[in-house]
Amino acid sequence: MLIFLIIGVVLLFISSSTGKRAESVGSESESLTEYKKQLESEIASLCSDVDGVGKCRVFITFERGEQNEYKGSQVIETRPPRILGITVICRGAESDTVRRELTDMLTALFGIGSNRVAVLKLN
Repeated sequence: MLIFLIIGVVLLFISSSTGKRAESVGSESESLTEYKKQLESEIASLCSDVDGVGKCRVFITFERGEQNEYKGSQVIETRPPRILGITVICRGAESDTVRRELTDMLTALFGIGSNRVAVLKLN
């Protein structure tokens, strides 16, 4: 009887810690989604301010999520997700000048190669 009680307590402890871990992963995922939406919105606003660009939509892909650097069990630095690529869909993209300006701006802002930026015409 005592063995069953001990096994029950151990299983309860394991399921409790697993639930917290899943909850933490869920909140990280929500945080990343919110960060992505805000960054896309800011980039769209910035791009639409460029001469010749009208309505604009932006889509970002990340190489990885946010990374924490630990010293022992304490987080000493948090690095934002690394951008893998950016797609801009906008009015005015039929112009080579507009495409070049947007590509130059985004590669400079995010330190990514021009092959990682796509500027497409919005229908």
